[in-house]
Amino acid sequence: MEKAPPLDSYFKSKEEKIIFALIYLDGQIRADLLSIKEEMYESKKKGKYWYSRLVKIVHPDHCKHPLASNATAKLNAIYERMSQYAE
Repeated sequence: MEKAPPLDSYFKSKEEKIIFALIYLDGQIRADLLSIKEEMYESKKKGKYWYSRLVKIVHPDHCKHPLASNATAKLNAIYERMSQYAE
């Protein structure tokens, strides 16, 4: 069986990969692609660091992708859930 190429080779940019994961995926596969770890739900500091890294990439003020607004809304929703559980 032929080995699959790295996932990054399917996307033109890091922005596209993140936006795709936010909008079209869910569950564990989205968590894996976005590097979401359980500790981010336990530590506000870690969750905020993760969020701030991604929002700088996909926010419409920085990213001209047509789905940047939708991706930012999804990112905000994920971060809000993280914040509810974190201490």
